[in-house]
Amino acid sequence: MSTKNKSLIILLLILVVIFGCSKFDQNEIMGTWISSDKIDTLEFVDNNNFYMSNIVMRHDHYDYHLDKDSIKIRYRGVLMVLVQPTKHKYYLDDNTLTIDFRNKICYGFSSAEITFINH
Repeated sequence: MSTKNKSLIILLLILVVIFGCSKFDQNEIMGTWISSDKIDTLEFVDNNNFYMSNIVMRHDHYDYHLDKDSIKIRYRGVLMVLVQPTKHKYYLDDNTLTIDFRNKICYGFSSAEITFINH
């Protein structure tokens, strides 16, 4: 194999690594998000915690962890029921955050795909 071919292969591998890795900026999720049906409000306050409010719950605490295309959520609110964290697909695009809660029940959330708008 020639030096030119080796260089080309190395360049291609570098490009695949750079563009193939899905990078996200965790700060993009910070702030207040209101569901499109205006039922739920999420307030992401830092890289680990958010608060949810709706007609039943007011400023209830959750912790979370983002991983490329999924979010792991655990209830940490005042009711502190024994609830295991659940992992859900999420999509973040400009002012829209969509979390798919259909795969597992997540305490306090409907079993649906919920779209939130950044406010």
